[in-house]
Amino acid sequence: MESIIGPWILGAVVLAGAATDWYNHKIPNWLTLPAMAVGLILNAVNGKLPTALAGMLAALGLYFLFFALGFRGAGDGKMMGAVGAFVGWPAVAFVMVLVALLGGVAAVVVALRYGALGRVISLAVAVLADLVTFRWRQLRERADYRAPGALRMPHGPVIAAGTLVFLLFSPR
Repeated sequence: MESIIGPWILGAVVLAGAATDWYNHKIPNWLTLPAMAVGLILNAVNGKLPTALAGMLAALGLYFLFFALGFRGAGDGKMMGAVGAFVGWPAVAFVMVLVALLGGVAAVVVALRYGALGRVISLAVAVLADLVTFRWRQLRERADYRAPGALRMPHGPVIAAGTLVFLLFSPR
């Protein structure tokens, strides 16, 4: 992403996505789909379309898996796809690691706030056991963030935080 305007556009997109996810629990297509196109176009102009496309598809693919398993909503995946379209491959992998780390910290904070840290850790261990033993039905049941009584934390703000940290501290 060599364009000077690209980081500003991406920053605005992830902040808008974070705000809509925080207040409405959705990240709208009218934000994410054009953002993917803009990211691809900006990178095409700079001769980096293949890496932008690879970044977008990697993020969409991984987050589709999270969506299919019930871990995340579809809007989260589309927002990460937009991030991938702007930053490209392999930078999007680094952003996803940042998002995962920040998401883990945020999840612990939320669990502590609601007095549910033990329950969350127990559930995380059970989900990991289901994952490594390929018990897909049990995994979907345990991991469904829409289940009654589940602690919910919008992922858009975490995606925004990880993306902004990347944009602020990555070498250009």
